[in-house]
Amino acid sequence: MVRASSLAQSIRELMETVFDAVVVELAVADSSGIATLAGVRAAAPSVPVVVYTRELDDATAIRALRAGAHECLVKGDLPAGALARMLGFAIERQRRLATLEAARVDAAHRATHDPLTGLANRELFLDQLDRALAFGSRYNRKTGLLFVDLDGFKAINDTMGHAKGDALLRAVSARLLACMRRSDAVARLGGDEFVILLPDVTSRRDVSHVKDTILESLREAVTLTGDEALVVEASIGCAMSPLDGASAQDLLDAADADMYREKYERRRGRMLTPMAGMAVVGSDDEEAMEIADSVSHRRESRLRAAVAQGEFEVFYQPILDVVADRIVAAEALLRWRDPDRGLLSPSGFMALAEDTGLIVPIGDQVMRHACESIVAWRRDQSASALRVSVNLSAVQLREHGFAQHVAAILDETGCPPDALTLEVTENSTMVDGEMIMETLRALKGLGLRLVVDDFGVGHASLTFLREAPVDGIKIDRRFVSQLLLDQRDQAIVSSMVRLARGLGLDVVAEGVENGEQSQRLARLQCFEQQGRHFGEALPACEFAALLASRARMPITDVRSWRARRPEALGA
Repeated sequence: MVRASSLAQSIRELMETVFDAVVVELAVADSSGIATLAGVRAAAPSVPVVVYTRELDDATAIRALRAGAHECLVKGDLPAGALARMLGFAIERQRRLATLEAARVDAAHRATHDPLTGLANRELFLDQLDRALAFGSRYNRKTGLLFVDLDGFKAINDTMGHAKGDALLRAVSARLLACMRRSDAVARLGGDEFVILLPDVTSRRDVSHVKDTILESLREAVTLTGDEALVVEASIGCAMSPLDGASAQDLLDAADADMYREKYERRRGRMLTPMAGMAVVGSDDEEAMEIADSVSHRRESRLRAAVAQGEFEVFYQPILDVVADRIVAAEALLRWRDPDRGLLSPSGFMALAEDTGLIVPIGDQVMRHACESIVAWRRDQSASALRVSVNLSAVQLREHGFAQHVAAILDETGCPPDALTLEVTENSTMVDGEMIMETLRALKGLGLRLVVDDFGVGHASLTFLREAPVDGIKIDRRFVSQLLLDQRDQAIVSSMVRLARGLGLDVVAEGVENGEQSQRLARLQCFEQQGRHFGEALPACEFAALLASRARMPITDVRSWRARRPEALGA
Protein backbone atom coordinates (compact mmCIF):
# COMPACT_ATOMS: atom_id res chain seq x y z
CA MET A 1 0.00 0.00 0.00
CA VAL A 2 1.28 3.44 -1.00
CA ARG A 3 -0.12 6.60 0.55
CA ALA A 4 -0.20 9.89 -1.43
CA SER A 5 -1.05 13.17 0.25
CA SER A 6 -1.84 15.13 -2.92
CA LEU A 7 -3.36 14.59 -6.35
CA ALA A 8 -0.06 15.38 -8.05
CA GLN A 9 1.77 12.74 -5.99
CA SER A 10 -0.94 10.15 -6.64
CA ILE A 11 -0.74 10.75 -10.40
CA ARG A 12 3.04 10.24 -10.33
CA GLU A 13 2.68 7.02 -8.36
CA LEU A 14 -0.05 5.68 -10.63
CA MET A 15 2.01 6.36 -13.76
CA GLU A 16 5.12 4.67 -12.33
CA THR A 17 3.61 1.61 -10.60
CA VAL A 18 0.82 -0.85 -11.35
CA PHE A 19 -1.74 -0.95 -8.52
CA ASP A 20 -4.67 -3.28 -7.89
CA ALA A 21 -6.96 -0.51 -6.61
CA VAL A 22 -7.09 3.14 -5.52
CA VAL A 23 -8.80 4.54 -2.42
CA VAL A 24 -9.60 8.22 -2.99
CA GLU A 25 -10.18 10.98 -0.44
CA LEU A 26 -11.90 13.72 -2.47
CA ALA A 27 -10.49 16.57 -0.36
CA VAL A 28 -6.66 16.65 -0.64
CA ALA A 29 -4.05 19.40 -0.49
CA ASP A 30 -4.17 20.40 -4.15
CA SER A 31 -7.66 19.29 -5.21
CA SER A 32 -11.17 18.65 -4.03
CA GLY A 33 -14.43 17.06 -5.10
CA ILE A 34 -14.92 15.24 -8.40
CA ALA A 35 -11.78 16.88 -9.82
CA THR A 36 -9.68 14.63 -7.55
CA LEU A 37 -11.43 11.53 -8.82
CA ALA A 38 -11.11 12.70 -12.44
CA GLY A 39 -7.37 13.19 -12.06
CA VAL A 40 -6.90 9.70 -10.63
CA ARG A 41 -9.04 8.10 -13.34
CA ALA A 42 -7.09 9.89 -16.07
CA ALA A 43 -3.79 8.59 -14.71
CA ALA A 44 -5.01 4.98 -14.36
CA PRO A 45 -8.27 4.45 -16.26
CA SER A 46 -8.22 0.65 -15.88
CA VAL A 47 -7.60 0.56 -12.09
CA PRO A 48 -10.72 0.25 -9.88
CA VAL A 49 -11.39 3.28 -7.66
CA VAL A 50 -13.26 3.38 -4.34
CA VAL A 51 -14.16 6.83 -2.99
CA TYR A 52 -13.55 6.83 0.81
CA THR A 53 -14.03 10.38 2.01
CA ARG A 54 -14.97 12.38 5.08
CA GLU A 55 -17.98 14.18 3.62
CA LEU A 56 -20.25 12.90 0.86
CA ASP A 57 -23.75 13.97 -0.14
CA ASP A 58 -26.01 12.07 -2.49
CA ALA A 59 -25.43 14.39 -5.47
CA THR A 60 -21.64 14.09 -5.19
CA ALA A 61 -21.90 10.32 -4.81
CA ILE A 62 -23.94 10.05 -8.02
CA ARG A 63 -21.46 12.25 -9.89
CA ALA A 64 -18.58 10.13 -8.60
CA LEU A 65 -20.21 6.91 -9.76
CA ARG A 66 -20.84 8.45 -13.17
CA ALA A 67 -17.19 9.51 -13.27
CA GLY A 68 -16.05 5.91 -12.86
CA ALA A 69 -15.94 5.16 -9.13
CA HIS A 70 -16.86 1.58 -8.20
CA GLU A 71 -18.07 2.48 -4.69
CA CYS A 72 -18.60 5.65 -2.59
CA LEU A 73 -18.10 5.31 1.19
CA VAL A 74 -18.08 7.79 4.10
CA LYS A 75 -15.35 7.50 6.71
CA GLY A 76 -16.59 6.63 10.19
CA ASP A 77 -19.90 5.19 8.97
CA LEU A 78 -18.60 1.71 8.17
CA PRO A 79 -18.02 -1.30 10.37
CA ALA A 80 -14.59 -2.90 10.57
CA GLY A 81 -13.57 -4.75 7.43
CA ALA A 82 -16.14 -3.02 5.20
CA LEU A 83 -13.53 -1.08 3.24
CA ALA A 84 -11.51 -4.23 2.60
CA ARG A 85 -14.58 -6.05 1.32
CA MET A 86 -15.48 -3.15 -0.96
CA LEU A 87 -11.96 -3.08 -2.37
CA GLY A 88 -12.17 -6.83 -3.02
CA PHE A 89 -15.51 -6.40 -4.77
CA ALA A 90 -14.14 -3.52 -6.87
CA ILE A 91 -11.07 -5.49 -7.94
CA GLU A 92 -13.15 -8.53 -8.91
CA ARG A 93 -15.66 -6.38 -10.78
CA GLN A 94 -12.87 -4.63 -12.66
CA ARG A 95 -11.30 -7.98 -13.54
CA ARG A 96 -14.58 -9.22 -14.97
CA LEU A 97 -15.13 -5.98 -16.85
CA ALA A 98 -11.62 -6.29 -18.29
CA THR A 99 -12.37 -9.86 -19.36
CA LEU A 100 -15.61 -8.79 -21.03
CA GLU A 101 -13.90 -5.86 -22.73
CA ALA A 102 -11.13 -8.12 -24.01
CA ALA A 103 -13.76 -10.52 -25.38
CA ARG A 104 -15.60 -7.63 -27.00
CA VAL A 105 -12.42 -6.30 -28.59
CA ASP A 106 -11.52 -9.79 -29.79
CA ALA A 107 -15.00 -10.30 -31.26
CA ALA A 108 -14.86 -6.92 -32.97
CA HIS A 109 -11.44 -7.76 -34.38
CA ARG A 110 -12.63 -11.14 -35.62
CA ALA A 111 -15.64 -9.49 -37.28
CA THR A 112 -13.47 -7.03 -39.18
CA HIS A 113 -10.24 -8.94 -39.81
CA ASP A 114 -9.18 -12.01 -41.74
CA PRO A 115 -8.41 -14.80 -39.22
CA LEU A 116 -5.56 -16.27 -41.31
CA THR A 117 -3.51 -13.16 -42.07
CA GLY A 118 -4.79 -10.63 -39.54
CA LEU A 119 -5.45 -8.18 -42.38
CA ALA A 120 -8.66 -6.22 -42.69
CA ASN A 121 -11.53 -8.17 -44.24
CA ARG A 122 -13.87 -6.97 -46.98
CA GLU A 123 -16.31 -5.24 -44.60
CA LEU A 124 -13.65 -3.20 -42.84
CA PHE A 125 -11.85 -2.42 -46.08
CA LEU A 126 -15.00 -1.12 -47.76
CA ASP A 127 -15.58 1.14 -44.76
CA GLN A 128 -11.99 2.42 -45.01
CA LEU A 129 -12.39 2.93 -48.76
CA ASP A 130 -15.67 4.82 -48.30
CA ARG A 131 -14.00 7.13 -45.79
CA ALA A 132 -11.05 7.74 -48.09
CA LEU A 133 -13.34 8.51 -51.03
CA ALA A 134 -15.43 10.88 -48.90
CA PHE A 135 -12.27 12.69 -47.79
CA GLY A 136 -11.02 12.85 -51.38
CA SER A 137 -14.34 14.20 -52.62
CA ARG A 138 -14.42 16.89 -49.94
CA TYR A 139 -10.83 18.05 -50.36
CA ASN A 140 -10.38 17.28 -54.07
CA ARG A 141 -7.84 14.48 -53.47
CA LYS A 142 -7.36 11.27 -55.44
CA THR A 143 -7.58 7.74 -54.02
CA GLY A 144 -5.65 4.80 -55.44
CA LEU A 145 -6.56 1.11 -55.31
CA LEU A 146 -4.57 -2.03 -56.12
CA PHE A 147 -6.14 -5.46 -56.66
CA VAL A 148 -3.55 -8.23 -56.13
CA ASP A 149 -4.02 -11.83 -57.25
CA LEU A 150 -1.45 -14.61 -56.84
CA ASP A 151 -1.63 -16.44 -60.17
CA GLY A 152 -1.52 -20.21 -59.97
CA PHE A 153 -2.13 -20.30 -56.23
CA LYS A 154 -4.65 -23.11 -56.67
CA ALA A 155 -1.82 -25.39 -57.84
CA ILE A 156 0.08 -24.73 -54.59
CA ASN A 157 -2.89 -25.81 -52.49
CA ASP A 158 -3.49 -28.86 -54.66
CA THR A 159 0.11 -30.09 -54.80
CA MET A 160 1.66 -28.92 -51.52
CA GLY A 161 -1.35 -28.84 -49.23
CA HIS A 162 -3.48 -26.15 -47.66
CA ALA A 163 -1.17 -25.69 -44.67
CA LYS A 164 1.65 -24.52 -46.91
CA GLY A 165 -0.79 -22.48 -48.96
CA ASP A 166 -1.85 -20.71 -45.75
CA ALA A 167 1.79 -20.15 -44.81
CA LEU A 168 2.38 -18.58 -48.21
CA LEU A 169 -0.60 -16.25 -47.79
CA ARG A 170 0.72 -15.10 -44.41
CA ALA A 171 4.15 -14.45 -45.89
CA VAL A 172 2.67 -12.47 -48.79
CA SER A 173 0.55 -10.45 -46.34
CA ALA A 174 3.67 -9.48 -44.39
CA ARG A 175 5.42 -8.34 -47.56
CA LEU A 176 2.45 -6.30 -48.67
CA LEU A 177 2.36 -4.54 -45.30
CA ALA A 178 6.10 -3.83 -45.54
CA CYS A 179 5.52 -1.98 -48.83
CA MET A 180 2.86 0.34 -47.41
CA ARG A 181 2.82 3.75 -45.75
CA ARG A 182 1.21 4.04 -42.33
CA SER A 183 -1.78 5.75 -43.97
CA ASP A 184 -2.34 2.90 -46.46
CA ALA A 185 -4.54 -0.13 -45.80
CA VAL A 186 -4.24 -3.76 -46.88
CA ALA A 187 -7.07 -6.30 -46.86
CA ARG A 188 -7.60 -9.89 -47.89
CA LEU A 189 -10.88 -10.37 -49.75
CA GLY A 190 -10.62 -14.13 -49.75
CA GLY A 191 -8.57 -16.90 -51.33
CA ASP A 192 -5.46 -15.35 -52.87
CA GLU A 193 -7.01 -11.94 -53.52
CA PHE A 194 -5.75 -8.86 -51.72
CA VAL A 195 -6.64 -5.17 -52.08
CA ILE A 196 -4.58 -2.15 -51.11
CA LEU A 197 -5.94 1.31 -50.38
CA LEU A 198 -3.71 4.28 -51.21
CA PRO A 199 -5.40 7.44 -49.90
CA ASP A 200 -4.33 10.88 -51.04
CA VAL A 201 -2.27 10.03 -54.14
CA THR A 202 -1.40 12.70 -56.68
CA SER A 203 -1.34 10.71 -59.94
CA ARG A 204 -1.37 7.25 -61.49
CA ARG A 205 2.40 7.34 -61.24
CA ASP A 206 2.10 7.04 -57.45
CA VAL A 207 -0.17 4.00 -57.80
CA SER A 208 2.16 2.39 -60.37
CA HIS A 209 5.14 3.02 -58.10
CA VAL A 210 3.51 1.06 -55.27
CA LYS A 211 2.61 -1.69 -57.72
CA ASP A 212 6.24 -1.97 -58.86
CA THR A 213 7.42 -1.98 -55.25
CA ILE A 214 5.13 -4.91 -54.45
CA LEU A 215 6.21 -6.89 -57.52
CA GLU A 216 9.85 -6.32 -56.62
CA SER A 217 9.24 -7.42 -53.04
CA LEU A 218 7.55 -10.63 -54.18
CA ARG A 219 10.50 -11.61 -56.40
CA GLU A 220 12.49 -12.71 -53.36
CA ALA A 221 11.82 -16.39 -52.69
CA VAL A 222 9.47 -17.30 -49.86
CA THR A 223 10.74 -20.13 -47.67
CA LEU A 224 7.93 -22.22 -46.26
CA THR A 225 9.47 -25.24 -44.46
CA GLY A 226 12.87 -26.78 -44.87
CA ASP A 227 14.24 -26.25 -48.36
CA GLU A 228 10.88 -25.62 -49.99
CA ALA A 229 10.84 -22.13 -51.42
CA LEU A 230 8.64 -20.33 -53.89
CA VAL A 231 9.14 -17.24 -55.99
CA VAL A 232 5.83 -15.41 -55.81
CA GLU A 233 4.63 -13.34 -58.72
CA ALA A 234 1.29 -11.60 -58.94
CA SER A 235 -1.07 -9.87 -61.31
CA ILE A 236 -1.96 -6.45 -59.98
CA GLY A 237 -4.76 -4.23 -61.26
CA CYS A 238 -4.74 -0.48 -60.65
CA ALA A 239 -7.54 2.07 -60.33
CA MET A 240 -7.78 5.64 -59.14
CA SER A 241 -10.71 7.84 -58.18
CA PRO A 242 -12.42 9.80 -59.49
CA LEU A 243 -11.20 8.82 -62.98
CA ASP A 244 -12.09 5.13 -62.66
CA GLY A 245 -15.08 5.48 -60.35
CA ALA A 246 -16.49 7.61 -57.58
CA SER A 247 -17.91 4.81 -55.41
CA ALA A 248 -16.14 2.03 -53.56
CA GLN A 249 -17.69 -0.73 -55.68
CA ASP A 250 -16.95 1.05 -58.96
CA LEU A 251 -13.31 1.46 -57.96
CA LEU A 252 -13.06 -2.20 -56.90
CA ASP A 253 -14.64 -3.32 -60.18
CA ALA A 254 -12.21 -1.16 -62.18
CA ALA A 255 -9.15 -2.52 -60.34
CA ASP A 256 -10.48 -6.09 -60.60
CA ALA A 257 -11.04 -5.74 -64.34
CA ASP A 258 -7.57 -4.23 -64.81
CA MET A 259 -6.04 -7.14 -62.89
CA TYR A 260 -7.78 -9.75 -65.05
CA ARG A 261 -6.83 -7.85 -68.18
CA GLU A 262 -3.19 -7.89 -67.14
CA LYS A 263 -3.39 -11.57 -66.19
CA TYR A 264 -4.81 -12.51 -69.57
CA GLU A 265 -2.50 -10.32 -71.65
CA ARG A 266 0.66 -11.55 -69.94
CA ARG A 267 -0.34 -15.13 -70.77
CA ARG A 268 2.16 -16.73 -68.44
CA GLY A 269 1.08 -20.24 -67.58
CA ARG A 270 2.50 -20.25 -64.05
CA MET A 271 3.08 -17.35 -61.67
CA LEU A 272 4.18 -19.34 -58.61
CA THR A 273 7.44 -21.11 -59.54
CA PRO A 274 8.85 -23.64 -57.02
CA MET A 275 12.56 -23.29 -56.31
CA ALA A 276 12.90 -26.99 -55.51
CA GLY A 277 12.14 -28.27 -59.00
CA MET A 278 8.36 -28.51 -58.88
CA ALA A 279 6.75 -29.14 -62.25
CA VAL A 280 4.63 -26.41 -63.84
CA VAL A 281 0.94 -27.31 -63.82
CA GLY A 282 -1.66 -25.96 -66.27
CA SER A 283 -1.48 -24.05 -69.53
CA ASP A 284 -2.08 -20.55 -70.79
CA ASP A 285 -5.43 -21.51 -72.26
CA GLU A 286 -6.53 -23.27 -69.08
CA GLU A 287 -5.64 -20.26 -66.95
CA ALA A 288 -7.40 -17.88 -69.33
CA MET A 289 -10.50 -20.10 -69.14
CA GLU A 290 -10.27 -20.13 -65.33
CA ILE A 291 -10.09 -16.33 -65.33
CA ALA A 292 -13.08 -15.98 -67.62
CA ASP A 293 -15.05 -18.55 -65.63
CA SER A 294 -14.22 -16.79 -62.35
CA VAL A 295 -15.41 -13.40 -63.60
CA SER A 296 -18.53 -14.85 -65.18
CA HIS A 297 -19.41 -16.91 -62.11
CA ARG A 298 -18.98 -13.94 -59.80
CA ARG A 299 -21.22 -11.70 -61.91
CA GLU A 300 -23.85 -14.39 -62.38
CA SER A 301 -23.94 -15.13 -58.64
CA ARG A 302 -24.40 -11.45 -57.87
CA LEU A 303 -27.21 -11.16 -60.43
CA ARG A 304 -28.98 -14.24 -59.03
CA ALA A 305 -28.75 -12.75 -55.54
CA ALA A 306 -30.27 -9.52 -56.83
CA VAL A 307 -33.25 -11.43 -58.28
CA ALA A 308 -33.75 -13.37 -55.05
CA GLN A 309 -33.46 -10.28 -52.85
CA GLY A 310 -35.81 -8.13 -54.92
CA GLU A 311 -33.24 -5.47 -55.87
CA PHE A 312 -34.89 -4.73 -59.23
CA GLU A 313 -37.30 -1.82 -59.57
CA VAL A 314 -39.60 -0.66 -62.34
CA PHE A 315 -39.57 2.96 -63.43
CA TYR A 316 -42.08 4.52 -65.83
CA GLN A 317 -41.44 7.09 -68.55
CA PRO A 318 -44.46 8.97 -69.91
CA ILE A 319 -45.56 8.82 -73.56
CA LEU A 320 -47.50 11.95 -74.56
CA ASP A 321 -49.99 12.85 -77.22
CA VAL A 322 -48.49 16.27 -78.02
CA VAL A 323 -51.67 17.46 -79.74
CA ALA A 324 -53.94 16.86 -76.75
CA ASP A 325 -51.06 17.52 -74.33
CA ARG A 326 -51.83 14.46 -72.21
CA ILE A 327 -50.12 11.30 -71.07
CA VAL A 328 -51.56 8.38 -73.03
CA ALA A 329 -49.09 5.67 -72.06
CA ALA A 330 -45.92 4.85 -70.16
CA GLU A 331 -42.99 2.58 -70.82
CA ALA A 332 -41.88 0.30 -67.99
CA LEU A 333 -38.10 0.53 -67.64
CA LEU A 334 -36.03 -1.80 -65.48
CA ARG A 335 -33.53 -0.54 -62.91
CA TRP A 336 -31.24 -2.46 -60.55
CA ARG A 337 -30.75 -0.80 -57.16
CA ASP A 338 -27.44 -2.44 -56.27
CA PRO A 339 -26.55 -1.83 -52.59
CA ASP A 340 -22.92 -1.19 -53.54
CA ARG A 341 -23.12 0.52 -56.93
CA GLY A 342 -26.39 2.39 -56.66
CA LEU A 343 -29.07 2.56 -59.37
CA LEU A 344 -28.02 0.75 -62.57
CA SER A 345 -29.61 0.92 -66.01
CA PRO A 346 -30.16 -2.26 -68.09
CA SER A 347 -27.05 -1.62 -70.20
CA GLY A 348 -24.96 -2.73 -67.24
CA PHE A 349 -26.57 -6.14 -66.74
CA MET A 350 -29.06 -7.01 -69.50
CA ALA A 351 -26.61 -8.99 -71.64
CA LEU A 352 -25.67 -11.17 -68.67
CA ALA A 353 -29.33 -11.59 -67.71
CA GLU A 354 -30.12 -12.87 -71.21
CA ASP A 355 -27.05 -15.12 -71.38
CA THR A 356 -27.90 -16.77 -68.06
CA GLY A 357 -31.66 -16.96 -68.63
CA LEU A 358 -32.29 -14.76 -65.59
CA ILE A 359 -34.13 -12.36 -67.86
CA VAL A 360 -37.13 -14.71 -67.56
CA PRO A 361 -37.76 -14.25 -63.81
CA ILE A 362 -36.72 -10.59 -64.06
CA GLY A 363 -39.15 -10.08 -66.94
CA ASP A 364 -41.90 -11.73 -64.91
CA GLN A 365 -41.34 -9.23 -62.10
CA VAL A 366 -41.48 -6.31 -64.53
CA MET A 367 -44.66 -7.51 -66.24
CA ARG A 368 -46.44 -8.23 -62.97
CA HIS A 369 -45.48 -4.83 -61.58
CA ALA A 370 -46.67 -3.12 -64.77
CA CYS A 371 -50.03 -4.91 -64.68
CA GLU A 372 -50.58 -4.08 -61.01
CA SER A 373 -49.70 -0.44 -61.71
CA ILE A 374 -52.15 -0.28 -64.62
CA VAL A 375 -54.98 -1.54 -62.42
CA ALA A 376 -54.13 0.98 -59.70
CA TRP A 377 -53.80 3.96 -62.04
CA ARG A 378 -56.91 3.17 -64.11
CA ARG A 379 -59.09 3.52 -61.02
CA ASP A 380 -58.77 7.25 -61.57
CA GLN A 381 -61.17 8.34 -64.32
CA SER A 382 -58.56 10.66 -65.83
CA ALA A 383 -56.27 7.67 -66.48
CA SER A 384 -58.93 5.15 -67.48
CA ALA A 385 -57.41 4.68 -70.94
CA LEU A 386 -53.75 4.65 -69.88
CA ARG A 387 -51.54 1.95 -71.44
CA VAL A 388 -48.19 0.59 -70.25
CA SER A 389 -45.50 -0.82 -72.51
CA VAL A 390 -43.18 -3.64 -71.42
CA ASN A 391 -40.08 -4.68 -73.38
CA LEU A 392 -39.72 -8.36 -74.24
CA SER A 393 -36.47 -10.24 -74.79
CA ALA A 394 -36.04 -12.93 -77.42
CA VAL A 395 -35.19 -15.29 -74.55
CA GLN A 396 -38.63 -14.72 -73.04
CA LEU A 397 -40.35 -15.22 -76.39
CA ARG A 398 -38.58 -18.58 -76.81
CA GLU A 399 -39.82 -19.79 -73.41
CA HIS A 400 -42.29 -22.66 -73.76
CA GLY A 401 -45.78 -21.57 -72.81
CA PHE A 402 -44.85 -17.89 -72.53
CA ALA A 403 -48.22 -16.68 -73.84
CA GLN A 404 -50.07 -18.80 -71.27
CA HIS A 405 -47.82 -17.39 -68.56
CA VAL A 406 -48.70 -13.83 -69.62
CA ALA A 407 -52.38 -14.76 -69.60
CA ALA A 408 -52.01 -16.00 -66.03
CA ILE A 409 -50.42 -12.71 -64.94
CA LEU A 410 -53.24 -10.74 -66.55
CA ASP A 411 -55.80 -12.91 -64.79
CA GLU A 412 -54.09 -12.73 -61.39
CA THR A 413 -53.66 -8.96 -61.47
CA GLY A 414 -56.98 -8.13 -63.15
CA CYS A 415 -55.24 -6.08 -65.82
CA PRO A 416 -57.27 -5.46 -69.02
CA PRO A 417 -55.34 -7.04 -71.93
CA ASP A 418 -55.70 -3.95 -74.15
CA ALA A 419 -53.97 -1.85 -71.48
CA LEU A 420 -50.74 -3.83 -71.78
CA THR A 421 -48.42 -3.21 -74.73
CA LEU A 422 -45.53 -5.58 -75.38
CA GLU A 423 -42.54 -4.18 -77.25
CA VAL A 424 -40.46 -6.53 -79.40
CA THR A 425 -37.65 -5.96 -81.89
CA GLU A 426 -37.44 -7.47 -85.33
CA ASN A 427 -34.02 -8.86 -84.38
CA SER A 428 -35.70 -11.05 -81.77
CA THR A 429 -36.88 -13.35 -84.57
CA MET A 430 -33.40 -13.96 -85.98
CA VAL A 431 -33.31 -17.30 -84.10
CA ASP A 432 -36.33 -19.64 -83.99
CA GLY A 433 -38.26 -17.11 -86.04
CA GLU A 434 -41.31 -19.24 -86.79
CA MET A 435 -41.70 -20.34 -83.18
CA ILE A 436 -41.49 -16.75 -81.97
CA MET A 437 -44.03 -15.67 -84.59
CA GLU A 438 -46.43 -18.29 -83.20
CA THR A 439 -45.84 -16.88 -79.71
CA LEU A 440 -46.57 -13.36 -80.96
CA ARG A 441 -49.81 -14.52 -82.56
CA ALA A 442 -50.80 -16.22 -79.30
CA LEU A 443 -50.07 -13.00 -77.38
CA LYS A 444 -52.09 -11.01 -79.89
CA GLY A 445 -54.92 -13.50 -79.39
CA LEU A 446 -55.02 -12.53 -75.72
CA GLY A 447 -56.01 -9.00 -76.74
CA LEU A 448 -52.63 -7.40 -76.04
CA ARG A 449 -51.07 -4.68 -78.16
CA LEU A 450 -47.76 -5.48 -79.88
CA VAL A 451 -45.34 -2.75 -80.93
CA VAL A 452 -42.09 -3.01 -82.89
CA ASP A 453 -39.38 -1.34 -80.82
CA ASP A 454 -36.25 0.25 -82.33
CA PHE A 455 -37.94 0.25 -85.71
CA GLY A 456 -35.55 0.87 -88.60
CA VAL A 457 -32.37 -0.54 -87.07
CA GLY A 458 -33.08 -4.25 -87.60
CA HIS A 459 -32.21 -6.40 -90.55
CA ALA A 460 -35.71 -7.06 -91.87
CA SER A 461 -38.01 -4.27 -90.74
CA LEU A 462 -40.44 -4.44 -93.65
CA THR A 463 -40.62 -8.24 -93.62
CA PHE A 464 -41.28 -8.19 -89.89
CA LEU A 465 -44.10 -5.65 -90.33
CA ARG A 466 -45.69 -7.82 -92.99
CA GLU A 467 -45.55 -11.06 -90.98
CA ALA A 468 -45.87 -10.04 -87.32
CA PRO A 469 -49.33 -9.19 -85.87
CA VAL A 470 -48.23 -5.77 -84.61
CA ASP A 471 -50.25 -2.66 -83.75
CA GLY A 472 -47.60 0.00 -84.02
CA ILE A 473 -43.94 0.98 -84.31
CA LYS A 474 -41.51 3.01 -82.22
CA ILE A 475 -39.08 5.09 -84.23
CA ASP A 476 -35.60 4.52 -82.84
CA ARG A 477 -33.90 7.38 -81.01
CA ARG A 478 -30.94 7.28 -83.42
CA PHE A 479 -33.11 8.77 -86.14
CA VAL A 480 -34.72 11.30 -83.79
CA SER A 481 -31.41 12.58 -82.37
CA GLN A 482 -30.21 13.85 -85.77
CA LEU A 483 -33.61 14.91 -87.02
CA LEU A 484 -32.76 18.63 -87.01
CA LEU A 485 -29.25 18.18 -88.39
CA ASP A 486 -29.50 15.56 -91.11
CA GLN A 487 -31.99 15.75 -93.97
CA ARG A 488 -31.60 12.03 -94.54
CA ASP A 489 -32.85 11.22 -91.04
CA GLN A 490 -35.78 13.58 -91.53
CA ALA A 491 -36.66 11.82 -94.79
CA ILE A 492 -36.38 8.41 -93.11
CA VAL A 493 -38.64 9.44 -90.22
CA SER A 494 -41.17 10.91 -92.63
CA SER A 495 -41.17 7.68 -94.66
CA MET A 496 -41.63 5.59 -91.51
CA VAL A 497 -44.62 7.64 -90.41
CA ARG A 498 -46.27 7.41 -93.84
CA LEU A 499 -45.59 3.67 -94.00
CA ALA A 500 -47.12 3.10 -90.58
CA ARG A 501 -50.16 5.21 -91.38
CA GLY A 502 -50.63 3.31 -94.64
CA LEU A 503 -50.60 0.01 -92.74
CA GLY A 504 -52.96 1.31 -90.08
CA LEU A 505 -50.29 1.25 -87.35
CA ASP A 506 -49.68 3.64 -84.48
CA VAL A 507 -46.40 5.58 -84.36
CA VAL A 508 -44.35 6.65 -81.34
CA ALA A 509 -41.06 8.53 -81.52
CA GLU A 510 -38.65 7.83 -78.68
CA GLY A 511 -35.63 9.79 -77.52
CA VAL A 512 -37.15 13.26 -77.91
CA GLU A 513 -34.68 15.57 -76.16
CA ASN A 514 -35.99 19.08 -76.84
CA GLY A 515 -38.92 21.14 -78.07
CA GLU A 516 -37.50 21.62 -81.55
CA GLN A 517 -37.38 17.88 -82.16
CA SER A 518 -40.92 17.53 -80.82
CA GLN A 519 -42.25 20.22 -83.15
CA ARG A 520 -40.48 18.74 -86.18
CA LEU A 521 -41.94 15.31 -85.41
CA ALA A 522 -45.39 16.85 -85.09
CA ARG A 523 -45.01 18.44 -88.55
CA LEU A 524 -44.24 14.96 -89.83
CA GLN A 525 -47.54 13.76 -88.30
CA CYS A 526 -45.89 11.83 -85.43
CA PHE A 527 -47.92 12.98 -82.42
CA GLU A 528 -47.14 10.35 -79.78
CA GLN A 529 -43.69 11.07 -78.38
CA GLN A 530 -41.43 9.95 -75.56
CA GLY A 531 -38.16 11.25 -74.16
CA ARG A 532 -36.41 13.45 -71.65
CA HIS A 533 -38.12 16.52 -73.07
CA PHE A 534 -41.33 15.28 -71.47
CA GLY A 535 -39.82 13.73 -68.38
CA GLU A 536 -37.36 11.18 -67.04
CA ALA A 537 -38.39 7.69 -66.02
CA LEU A 538 -39.89 7.77 -62.51
CA PRO A 539 -40.60 5.23 -59.77
CA ALA A 540 -44.20 4.04 -59.74
CA CYS A 541 -45.24 6.27 -56.81
CA GLU A 542 -43.79 9.38 -58.44
CA PHE A 543 -45.38 8.53 -61.79
CA ALA A 544 -48.74 8.19 -60.02
CA ALA A 545 -48.21 11.64 -58.51
CA LEU A 546 -47.43 12.98 -62.00
CA LEU A 547 -50.68 11.54 -63.35
CA ALA A 548 -52.62 13.07 -60.47
CA SER A 549 -51.05 16.49 -60.93
CA ARG A 550 -51.78 16.52 -64.66
CA ALA A 551 -55.37 15.40 -64.03
CA ARG A 552 -55.93 18.56 -61.98
CA MET A 553 -54.66 20.74 -64.84
CA PRO A 554 -56.97 21.69 -67.73
CA ILE A 555 -56.25 19.67 -70.85
CA THR A 556 -55.33 21.87 -73.77
CA ASP A 557 -58.06 21.98 -76.39
CA VAL A 558 -56.84 20.70 -79.76
CA ARG A 559 -58.16 23.63 -81.75
CA SER A 560 -56.73 26.26 -79.43
CA TRP A 561 -53.44 24.36 -79.41
CA ARG A 562 -53.45 24.48 -83.22
CA ALA A 563 -54.22 28.18 -83.13
CA ARG A 564 -51.37 28.96 -80.76
CA ARG A 565 -48.82 26.65 -82.38
CA PRO A 566 -49.68 26.36 -86.09
CA GLU A 567 -46.02 25.73 -86.89
CA ALA A 568 -46.14 22.50 -84.92
CA LEU A 569 -48.60 20.80 -87.28
CA GLY A 570 -48.05 22.39 -90.64
CA ALA A 571 -50.69 22.51 -93.32
